[in-house]
Amino acid sequence: MAYIRKRGRNSYLIAVYLGRDSKGKRRWHYETFYGTEKQAEHRKAELEVKYRRPSGPRTAAMTMGEYLERWLDNTEGTVAESTLETYALHVRHLTAAVGEMPLYGLTGFDLKTRLKDYFREYVKTRPLSPATIKGIYGTFRTALRQAKADGVIADDLAASLKAPRVPHKERRVLTPEELVRLLEAAKGYKHYLVIRLLALTGMRLGEVLGLRWQDVDLERGVLTVRQSVNVRRRKPNDRPKTEASVRQLALDQETVTLLAAHRREQEKNRVVALQGLVFSATDGRPLREMAVRRTFWRVLKRARLAHIRVHDLRHTAGSILLDTGVPLATVAAFLG
Repeated sequence: MAYIRKRGRNSYLIAVYLGRDSKGKRRWHYETFYGTEKQAEHRKAELEVKYRRPSGPRTAAMTMGEYLERWLDNTEGTVAESTLETYALHVRHLTAAVGEMPLYGLTGFDLKTRLKDYFREYVKTRPLSPATIKGIYGTFRTALRQAKADGVIADDLAASLKAPRVPHKERRVLTPEELVRLLEAAKGYKHYLVIRLLALTGMRLGEVLGLRWQDVDLERGVLTVRQSVNVRRRKPNDRPKTEASVRQLALDQETVTLLAAHRREQEKNRVVALQGLVFSATDGRPLREMAVRRTFWRVLKRARLAHIRVHDLRHTAGSILLDTGVPLATVAAFLG
């Protein structure tokens, strides 16, 4: 909305309505123009294009923090629970950085500047990895794209946000000889069978902890990955990470023998596991991820191997297959 008012000879006042600020107060852009009435009309049109915004008064009064909270609420049920938890962690940082900024008049430059300043100060006192910062930028772009699609903002602000570059970190994988040492050192530990499955099948930790007896065929020596576990909440997910994650994996005879012995032990001790889980804690729920990780760290030390992550066992399995000549597509399907 805009209007022109004649002020004098060849002088016009152009007013363009900007919407409402964070307190709901109306805002206008005023400009005095010198020229003919027709030229003033052209200038008014230019200003309307410059300040055009499709959102209404209530949207104009919304802050970025308010929008992010609404976006988070609307996202619930559309993504995996673990993804929603990650979004919530990221939104806390975003709210601290840009939460008080009104949606009206936002530019990509403003957002980039505020985010850069926030993270520069934050990391001076608390650790925050470049990968985490990159993830926060990714979440913000997702939210901004939704805001654009919903008509909450007029411009595609997500396009201007470029996450800081994450330095490439070469992840170490075990050689076949080191893998043998690891498995030998793991024998006798409570979570040996979990570590063995992680190392030989390339399964994700959540997939191993979510494995059910109904998905294990001991006679055929095959297991089927059908679900995983939210390792933070110790809660089974009703589906794996991706559609490609549903897959069958062949087991070696020693692992089949160990699984059969583990099942007999469960039955002997009358363990009642949630959903018939292969691995469960005393309360029947999935094992605590930190219990597995601590065991893994002890095994590495005992085997005199350099520190690697549990997830690096997955990369190890894939790397060994590739080194033996297995096609990349086959390895990708194997890892899911």
